[in-house]
Amino acid sequence: MRRFQLMMVLMIFLQACSGVSLSRTTDAPLPVETSTAVFTASITASASLTPSITPSPTIVHFPTQDPKFPTATFVPIPIIAGINTITPVPTATSSLPGPGFLSVDISESKIFWGSCKPNRSKVTAKVLDPDEVVSVVIFVQVKSAKEEDYTPWTTGDVMFNYRDGTFSYNLRANEIEGHNHYKNSWVRLQLVATNNKGEEVGRTKIYTEAAAMSPCMCLEPLKGCPIVTPKP
Repeated sequence: MRRFQLMMVLMIFLQACSGVSLSRTTDAPLPVETSTAVFTASITASASLTPSITPSPTIVHFPTQDPKFPTATFVPIPIIAGINTITPVPTATSSLPGPGFLSVDISESKIFWGSCKPNRSKVTAKVLDPDEVVSVVIFVQVKSAKEEDYTPWTTGDVMFNYRDGTFSYNLRANEIEGHNHYKNSWVRLQLVATNNKGEEVGRTKIYTEAAAMSPCMCLEPLKGCPIVTPKP
């Protein structure tokens, strides 16, 4: 009987102990899973390409000069048209007389200074844009027919304006500056067109042999001067 009671007490004690242990196990906090931070490396392209500017060479085109026109002896004489200075200079050779011009006609290829005729040559020019061009200036120079010697360029004369894009000027041999510097010479000329502000809007080439010029040896030199036979 006592054994039975002891066994019962022992069983109750064991059950009590197991309950406490179970209770403690049940009430114990569960482990919290610690999240592991995962760092993702982000690559940001910070380098930027700056274009490098390489200066390009400037190409300067020089006009074709007349091979018969020596640069060393060329003395340009400027004139004032409005507020701008105009100077005769060689221009590029082309089929047209030059930028801004349609045509240039010279009536006489040979003139004489003195009392005989022809003693003048009419220069007629037509411009490309009559509405823009209000004035055309003519420059004249005399060159020796035998050597490389020149007179200075004239300061310029204004050509007559017909108001239709046509301009003209009478080259009078006796009035050309330096006409009597040489026995035989060439008349050289160049035309410059300007607008209403005095700005250059056109320029012809230099006419290096516009007209031959010489002194009057007889009344009609083109027909041949008579041979004078001295009297015995």
